[in-house]
Amino acid sequence: MDMELFPWYQPIVETASGRIAGYEALARTRNQQGEVVSAGAYFSDPTIEPDERINADRHVRYQALSALKEIPGDSFISINLSPEWLQYVAEAGELPTLAMLEELQVDPSRVMIEITELSGDLDLICQAVSLYREAGFRIAIDDFGADFSQLDRVALLLPDVVKLDMKLLRDGLDNPRNASMIQVLGEMASRLGAKVLCEGVETEEAYFLALTCNAYYMQGFLFSEARSHALPSDHFNRQSTLLRDSYRDMALDSSTRSQWLAQKVSAELVGLREQIRAKGVVAGTIDLEHYLPTGQMLRFYICDRTGTQISPNYENRSGAWKINREPEGCDWSWRPYFIELMASDDIEQRLVFSEPYHDIYAGELSQTAALLIDESHILLADLRSGQVDGDLFHNGRGMRARSIDVL
Repeated sequence: MDMELFPWYQPIVETASGRIAGYEALARTRNQQGEVVSAGAYFSDPTIEPDERINADRHVRYQALSALKEIPGDSFISINLSPEWLQYVAEAGELPTLAMLEELQVDPSRVMIEITELSGDLDLICQAVSLYREAGFRIAIDDFGADFSQLDRVALLLPDVVKLDMKLLRDGLDNPRNASMIQVLGEMASRLGAKVLCEGVETEEAYFLALTCNAYYMQGFLFSEARSHALPSDHFNRQSTLLRDSYRDMALDSSTRSQWLAQKVSAELVGLREQIRAKGVVAGTIDLEHYLPTGQMLRFYICDRTGTQISPNYENRSGAWKINREPEGCDWSWRPYFIELMASDDIEQRLVFSEPYHDIYAGELSQTAALLIDESHILLADLRSGQVDGDLFHNGRGMRARSIDVL
């Protein structure tokens, strides 16, 4: 191996405390100008023999593990393992990394094995992961969400940490749909029992989005690029406190604004309910002459108490009502907002909102509201979420329901 290879370390910050929980060891080399640059191209170069790449990987890993003696005892080192190395471990049935730790007298629980590729032989991956886990290592899955065909493998491996794909985080800043997707992935990882690590956190906006993804750890240039040495554990404490305070203040302001808007919408829906009550609920004959559509209303419709839609959709198209009978007879009883309303002890006083979702017809973030009309009928209305509760802090977190008192 003619190339000089060595590790640098990027801090991994614990969200709740701000302390440096660990470091990801990243292979580095020097270019012709003597500048420190990534050595990633070397390890992915198909012209270099696999054995040479494995030996180089082992060389860098030994240096990285040696650094554990220089960082606080409650911090860990995360090291990346290629598919070639996993295959070697599984076939050989031994752990050279464990031998390194024994030589260095370091506890394996301070090392996180970061699996960077799941598309290989599943049996070999499981064998390798089992060996590492039995030896006391932590297990992480990198780039979660980059390939949805790998979700079953993640569930099978039960990692301690899941790193959300950096590209998804960046895309989520530009597109609410992408934000919704990464939030769902974060929730999914948490439900699998894994701590979520968001990497590629470069801006405050990315940090705030990562918080909505259940991020237990953060990693990225907002805190630090990779360094040649470790930092004091509390180095980012103040920065983290200021970031959390800023998020909390914006979230509280957003929540207050959302509650005001929700009350405004509820007054409008109660008015519609009273108009329907006055005219009588007869499917297809609701008198809308004195109820003009507003900007937030996409459509409304009526169900019976079993959840069956008994009216057409009354759809707001360019400020005028249009009737769409296609959904008549659909059953919405399984929707969380319908169940939440029907389970309420004070059903006559409750207005239930769904979590925001992307309306497939309007192509925008929306919410559904459910309100009792009378003993036999339920009013459902699809609303533009930006008018009620749809922003960075409430965007796309599943389909759970929430309710407010309308009386």
